[in-house]
Amino acid sequence: MRLTVLRAAGTAVCVLMGAVVGFSAKADVSGSAPLQAQAPLVTPLHDADIDYVLTGPAGQHLHQRMRWTSTSWRQRIEPEGSATVMLTDYHTHILMVLDGTKRTATVMPAPGGSFAVPGTPAAGSWRRMGQGRIAGEACTIWESTDTDRHPTTFCYTEDGLMLGAVHDGKPVVEAVSVSRSPQPLEVFDPPPGYRRVESPR
Repeated sequence: MRLTVLRAAGTAVCVLMGAVVGFSAKADVSGSAPLQAQAPLVTPLHDADIDYVLTGPAGQHLHQRMRWTSTSWRQRIEPEGSATVMLTDYHTHILMVLDGTKRTATVMPAPGGSFAVPGTPAAGSWRRMGQGRIAGEACTIWESTDTDRHPTTFCYTEDGLMLGAVHDGKPVVEAVSVSRSPQPLEVFDPPPGYRRVESPR
């Protein structure tokens, strides 16, 4: 999975596609076992519902809800205070942007490169930094770089939930609540009555 450049303030962050997120966990770098994994799982193994807090360049905060269904590899992202919702289907690599004011579903190819199938370690170069704890969840801290080769530090759970990261030394977003409860499949489809619009390619 390729890391993408983050644009936190005022936009949704696609947290399954390597978006940079911030965390406040402290690293334990006292050493690592020689047989530990060389890269994290970056796609959830189970259904998930996570509330994140994004931190913008000026220090402003914005909540964003991410839901994931493991049965069909689909994601729903809801930025706080926005009429826009993003639905991504990783089986078909299709992104739908729902506009609640116009009741439209704009369809386009999903951004990003390769998709890491659940249970598959992420591609690229990673360095294990230690252990953290965010939103009551234990996670492993990993260091990598984004598409512009800026240092990025992520914290992933063993079952592929991204709970936070730091980009260029600055916290950007952090999970504040985590649920692994089953997600209803209907929330990953446009509501009835929405008009489908094909985005120009």
